[in-house]
Amino acid sequence: MKRRSVLFALFFLVSACTSAKRTPSSVVYDDQRVNRIQEIDLELSKFWNNDWKGNQQFFQSKEGLNAPQAFDGRLYQDPQVRDQIDRLWRARQHEVDVLSSKLSLREWDGLGPWFSASFRSPLFNKEEIVEITNPKEYLNEDIQINNPFPLEHNFYSSYSLRLMNNLPVENSPFATENDERGQKYLKARLDCDGDIIYQSGFLFFQKETRSPVYEFNWYYNKHNGQKISVRFAPIVRNCQLRYYDPEKAKTWTHTIKMKDVAITTPEWIKLTNQIDVCARPVGDFGGNNVTSFFWQQDYLFTTCPQTYDKLLNLRDPYQSMNRRVLSLTGSTLSRQDFNNKNPMAILNFDKAPQFDVIWVSSLNFSADFYGMVLARALRYHAGRGTQIRILVPEVTMTKKDKQILEWLAWGMPNVKVQYYKYRLSEANDGSWLDKFHRVNHTKIVMGYSSKNWKDSFLITGGRNIRDSYIFSDTPFYKAYKYLKNYGEGEEAYIYYNDFEVEMRGHPFIQSVMAQMLSFWMRDPESNRFRSTNVNIPQVATASQVARLSALPQLYPLVRHVMSLPFFDGFQLEKFYINMIDSAQSELLLTTPYFRPSVAISAALDRAVQRGVKVKILTRIHLAGDGTPQIAEDVNKEGINRHLKNVDIYEWTDSHSIMHAKILVIDKKLSFVSSVNLNRRSFIHDTESGALILHEPTATEMRREVLDFLKGGRRITAKEKISWINSTLIDWADSYF
Repeated sequence: MKRRSVLFALFFLVSACTSAKRTPSSVVYDDQRVNRIQEIDLELSKFWNNDWKGNQQFFQSKEGLNAPQAFDGRLYQDPQVRDQIDRLWRARQHEVDVLSSKLSLREWDGLGPWFSASFRSPLFNKEEIVEITNPKEYLNEDIQINNPFPLEHNFYSSYSLRLMNNLPVENSPFATENDERGQKYLKARLDCDGDIIYQSGFLFFQKETRSPVYEFNWYYNKHNGQKISVRFAPIVRNCQLRYYDPEKAKTWTHTIKMKDVAITTPEWIKLTNQIDVCARPVGDFGGNNVTSFFWQQDYLFTTCPQTYDKLLNLRDPYQSMNRRVLSLTGSTLSRQDFNNKNPMAILNFDKAPQFDVIWVSSLNFSADFYGMVLARALRYHAGRGTQIRILVPEVTMTKKDKQILEWLAWGMPNVKVQYYKYRLSEANDGSWLDKFHRVNHTKIVMGYSSKNWKDSFLITGGRNIRDSYIFSDTPFYKAYKYLKNYGEGEEAYIYYNDFEVEMRGHPFIQSVMAQMLSFWMRDPESNRFRSTNVNIPQVATASQVARLSALPQLYPLVRHVMSLPFFDGFQLEKFYINMIDSAQSELLLTTPYFRPSVAISAALDRAVQRGVKVKILTRIHLAGDGTPQIAEDVNKEGINRHLKNVDIYEWTDSHSIMHAKILVIDKKLSFVSSVNLNRRSFIHDTESGALILHEPTATEMRREVLDFLKGGRRITAKEKISWINSTLIDWADSYF
């Protein structure tokens, strides 16, 4: 049976506007309603459509673009599933209607959420690992006072901690040549101020035991295969894991401190439970235009409208690196150290800000100047107790890359690294090939400070953490054996001419941090995670529409978008289609990879038919990119598809690849993101971006696009594609 998507459109019947002010008792009641909506959304997410091909026709219809979510047609054939979806949807609609009846746009100034709530139900399962790999780590004289291992047991429905002794037996001072490796162990003891839950006994006679003290022989995992896993009672706040080698000592020589993250970092509670209830004004914004698109959109995983205090253009590579260093240390990066590619550049932390949480996500975290300087700055903050979270793909990280992160986390258990890797699940949302193909593609460095709001910052755009995004000439690192010596061919190298921005404004940074931490806490099996926004519609009067439409003349408006396409029903694709459909006069786009989906191509066609002038800058020759040569023919297919009605330019500098991802519409709306206009971005990879409604900012972004266009040539004839590559592209349609 052919797959089809079934989707319900929302029709809101709203009452007359009432005051948004609520009594304390109603605040609790409304908070409960918001929680219920999020619980329903998580339950409904099990049925969201993950048939991308089925969406292509659906996303070309008015119904498909206006409706909030599509459900999997195969599942909907089951009457029981259909009844379950209908019941959940009606329950959600009821809660939304009640909240909508209380929303008064007259009382809302247009910035931030209508109100914020806290999510109260711990989600998903989580297993974390405490691992020892070096006998010099966690010595008693180096006890972690400011940076204990952060226990997150009260933030998940089920939380366990694996204890892994991965010390190398051969070179360990704990080892003796005469001992059988598999029988060697450390004496260990875990003490907590509440019950530890663990399995005691042997084999078939094991039983669950609760005690504030757990003593055990800690065998070397690589040779014994021992599996030790513990859980914690909710009241646990502090623990310590102590151990020693009974052959070398008679008392504890090593200690790992542990503490509830809610105590070490109180802001963690706010950030990981945050729900922003976004007002969604429904009215006549003058037709389908960028203002209407910005205000009336109804997407999950998108922050409420906010403003920012400052936006900096970071196209210049030195400024890009310098702003990272300045944001993290309070002092500038020496231009000389940058030019010399000195990985041990002087970093002055005398004026360093204090952060609660620092977030880093990238396609790469390379062992080079860029990676080493950033790791050194992060390690300083880890030593002060800041929670550091790093998200990078497993497939892109080499042995040297991982060693840099291992050094960063040495003795700093508050540094946690996720090596993103897609897992096959019962959701039928991918194949075995996707385990190697799907990656994290968000590029964010972000610091959140509750102590000094002015220190909070966000840097985002197209750059990854790798030298090739900041140096046009190939680096040599002969003196640093732990770094990649690109100059001697250790890894392919070409300069990526890229773009990104830095944004300041604490409320906006807080919303983005909450959004990314929600993704961090996703279900490891299904990749499901909680949206941090709930949209509540309300009819907007003509005066209210006029007031909201005028806001971008007073200050910039911004939303942050996060996408996990195979989970969220390919929301990013619909977002792009609606955004393109809002264009009335001009659309400028830079993208290194260009093969839009059928539905996005149709949106570009519609734009041209409306008289919109569309200009796109891309690249054909991708030598040095590390991608297979077929990627060039993939771009050619996208070019040939739109050559007749779109002005397409090819980046011509043979020594670089244009890597910027900028979209500017009608000199009013701009989108700076990690998103390529190819199918991979809309089907497989995590993506993110900042949507900005502000004419001065759009003017600046437009100027950058036009400057990039100066490095391109207008393509006037179709590009030739080899027949074998054409066949392969058609066969693996969704992967390009």
